[in-house]
Amino acid sequence: MKKKTLKAEMWDKVQYIFKNYYDGMMHCAFEYEGIVDENVMRKALKQVVDRVDVLHSSFVANPINPYWVVNYDYTEEEVLKVIEDDDFVAEIQKILTRRINCEDKLQFEFTLLKGNNRSLLCFLINHMCFDGRDFMSFGKTVCETYNGLKADPNYKAKVKNGTRSAKQVYNDLPPELARKAKLLYKNVSRTNIKLKFPFEPEKDTDKSHIMKVELEAEALAKAKARGKKDGFTVNDIYLAAFFRAIVKFFDGVDGKTPTEITSMLDLRRYINGNDTAGYTNLTSYMPCKLTCGAGDSFAETLERVRTALKPHKENPLLGLSGLPLMALAYQVFPFAISQLAVKIGYTNPLVGMSNIGVIRSENIDLVDAPAINAFMTGTVKYKPYMQVACTTFKGVATFTISEKCSDNDLAKMKEFLDYMTGLIRDYGEEKI
Repeated sequence: MKKKTLKAEMWDKVQYIFKNYYDGMMHCAFEYEGIVDENVMRKALKQVVDRVDVLHSSFVANPINPYWVVNYDYTEEEVLKVIEDDDFVAEIQKILTRRINCEDKLQFEFTLLKGNNRSLLCFLINHMCFDGRDFMSFGKTVCETYNGLKADPNYKAKVKNGTRSAKQVYNDLPPELARKAKLLYKNVSRTNIKLKFPFEPEKDTDKSHIMKVELEAEALAKAKARGKKDGFTVNDIYLAAFFRAIVKFFDGVDGKTPTEITSMLDLRRYINGNDTAGYTNLTSYMPCKLTCGAGDSFAETLERVRTALKPHKENPLLGLSGLPLMALAYQVFPFAISQLAVKIGYTNPLVGMSNIGVIRSENIDLVDAPAINAFMTGTVKYKPYMQVACTTFKGVATFTISEKCSDNDLAKMKEFLDYMTGLIRDYGEEKI
């Protein structure tokens, strides 16, 4: 019997090509008060995974036209691993820093940690399957299904399973804007600014780590309130703090050195309902370039960030540049050749930020175990690339740097995030 296959979409291919820059995994953890029912969670996960074909598929890097082969020979037991251990901090590092091979039968690893009347649900998913926004959607659907099964054993998961094509971004645009968007061949990923985090030289002993620092809810609320008064968004404040940390920690950088941070941008803003039809990647880049440097103070950096982002925010087609160029490369060339073309034409940002957004407690609370903490982070980067990711849960912002690095590098990353969050705290306290 012929196996079912799925077309490899544009961002599936891009994530595959960029696997030498990062591990290609997305990481998420939901912490609960109480013990999650592992049998019901297995059923919930199996129901949802069954409906998202790409999660139980193997990638075939065909040199002409790559595709996914859908697998059905997996069980509830394979879907969820259960561990009993009180040391959540140590276990979560082990679980979330593993890597899944895209050729494997399943493109995920889900683990339930239980101990001391607490539960930790960990998600590890191949980024080729979908992006951070759909990662959030997936987690919400799993929790909804768990709660549904708790109330009714015959409950059936409600899962979106439409097209994964990146072309859906054009469907709801006004015709004239859609026509312009499809002609935006400019490559926004290229930059002449090559600043790098001061990592130690790469070593065979380097390991994957997730460095995590939290900013308490009260401090974030104060920063938001002052930002609203001063006319700055939370993202502006985060970027300004990031730029100031670069000035402090990066070698040879001062307030006059040209600096750039590339943010990830969710393109669902162009789709009615702000959601894709199926689980997929639909992201782009938004560079924030301070050509005259970050300046000499936090206030000056904030103003420069606002000025740099103003034309982006006023652009009705923000983030759509370069997508037609990438799509053309895959259409014109066989996959083996297009890999070289994309590597030559597209630059993976050396310094990036991904503000993934708010994880809402009402979306992940379980009927028998309320959520008490949650965070999500992007891929583990390889030197010299680095990215700060952020999610917010119950008003607490969690900043992470995921990196394959040394213990000394890890200590530097902790200092970097402590300094960055300290600046946000001081801004809210009107100390800077």
